[in-house]
This record gives sequence, structure tokens and C-alpha cells, in this order.
Amino acid sequence: MRIIITGTPGTGKSTISKSLAKELKLELVDIKKIVMAKKLSNKKHEVDIRKLVGAMRSLKNKKNYLVEGHLACEFFIPADFIIVLRTHPRVLQKRLKKRKYNKKKIQENIMTEMLDYCTQRVIQIYKKKPLELDTSRRSPSSSIEEIKKAIKQKKKKIDSVDYSSLLVEGY
Repeated sequence: MRIIITGTPGTGKSTISKSLAKELKLELVDIKKIVMAKKLSNKKHEVDIRKLVGAMRSLKNKKNYLVEGHLACEFFIPADFIIVLRTHPRVLQKRLKKRKYNKKKIQENIMTEMLDYCTQRVIQIYKKKPLELDTSRRSPSSSIEEIKKAIKQKKKKIDSVDYSSLLVEGY
């Protein structure tokens, strides 16, 4: 089984992916670790996507893995299930503040979430709608159970998430 978990920073990707990969006995492929190990970003923390795609080529021949990272929505990775974790912008703001993100980075990530960026990129690249899971009020264990249930039942949908109205309301 090949799973991709992506989403805006702060949505719970790492926490959920580590446990889910362990439970499903899948190799965990952490994009952030690959970027750091292979030095694929510059001083501004901008990642060279072309080089990252090259570094990820080894997955082509593998059948069991879980790839996690916000950049997983930026290029094609063979997958049976693509999950975009979503979080209400106010909850996301609190999580990113806890991580000591600066104000500009918090605003960028909140805007990314309100614009459904990761979901739209997945649709663009994979030509199919991902499973969206709202982690705003779910614990990591509850999120994992929802994902496992969706995979087992081959669901096309978990949650219907749209925070774009907050753009109009002036978040």
C-alpha cells in the first residue's frame, strides 16, 4: 500500500504519519528529512523541487510506504491513497505560534489553508480529489482511526473542508 499524507505545516502530518506507518507496517518517508539530509534547500529554506523529485525516484519500485510532508502535493509520487490534513485557521495559528513561527510565516500558512492550496495541488497533479481530514478537533489517534477506516472501506471522502469563506469574512 502506498499512502501520501500532505497538508499545511501544523496540521498533524508528522505525528499522524509516524503512528500510522508503524500500525500499517509501512516504510515512513519523511520529505523534510530527505531535504535536510541531501541539502536540497537554500538559506531561505526554499527547496529545489527538481532535485527532490530526483531524490524520491527510488520509491518508483517500492510497493509499501507512507510519504509525509507539505511538499508531497508539489509533484507526483505513486500512491494508492492521498490524504490532505486540514485544520481550521484559528487552530493552525495557535499550533504554529507554539512552534515559534514568525508572524509572516504564520500568515502565509493560514492563507495557504484558507485557499485549499494542498487539496487543489493534489487535484492538479494527480487528477483526482484527495481524502481530506480535518484535524482541528480530532486527536492524533482519532485521526489515525478515521484514515484506517477510509482506507479499509476505500472511501472517496472523509470530511468536506472549506475555509475559503474566512477570506471574505476577513479572518
